Amino acid sequence: MKPKLEDGVMRLQNIKNVSREDLLGLVGLKTKNSLRSWLGGSGLVGIGLAVGATVALLLTPKSGPDIRDSMLDGLRSLRKRAARATTELTH
Repeated sequence: MKPKLEDGVMRLQNIKNVSREDLLGLVGLKTKNSLRSWLGGSGLVGIGLAVGATVALLLTPKSGPDIRDSMLDGLRSLRKRAARATTELTH
């Protein structure tokens, strides 16, 4: 049974069972979810990459078919690398 902190008071014998969240809560703090912050940061990087790639495509001097061919070549290469990485991880 987890001891409860009531109005910041706890018996001395229960001090071993106090969690980090309880102690941080006493002073008005809480732990940060590192996975959530990492995903948030990587999400912003992904959005930045997408916006940058779109702007680059719009400002490139290549013709439409040349751009499509370049994009398809890149996607094929990415698919091959992902398949190789998946194979390496599963074996």
